Amino acid sequence: MKMNRVRTLRGRIDIASGTTGKDQLIVDDGLLNRGYRVTGFFVWGASGGDTSFMATLSMNPKTLTGEMDSGNNSQIGWTFLGGGAGASIDRIIDPDHVIVRDLYITIERAGGAENFNYMIVVEEYSITDEEAIINIIKEGSQSL
Repeated sequence: MKMNRVRTLRGRIDIASGTTGKDQLIVDDGLLNRGYRVTGFFVWGASGGDTSFMATLSMNPKTLTGEMDSGNNSQIGWTFLGGGAGASIDRIIDPDHVIVRDLYITIERAGGAENFNYMIVVEEYSITDEEAIINIIKEGSQSL
């Protein structure tokens, strides 16, 4: 694998209280020898308030389970803010992944109606055919 450049994926998702928002960040372009590795995953309320939320990065559209599932190989990043005074945002990114086809963000369990901003930092890589095949299998939530 050879790193080519760093990119940022930024946007905003509007959430009504108790609902879910989704966005597709990377769309399969058919170029299997280009992959991306997430190095940063940031979500925050547009008002700067302390509205609780749960956000997931996944290589498959996430079903609305209301769970962050590290046993699901297609989920690669989690960011969340619990309720309560003094709560802080926690971020977890699986370092063992390369996105070849699609990437989705899902924001759930918002404590109130809020507009959420996100910024995902990715490194773009040139990958071999073999590396592409292995990572496509992993995207399908299959263990290797």
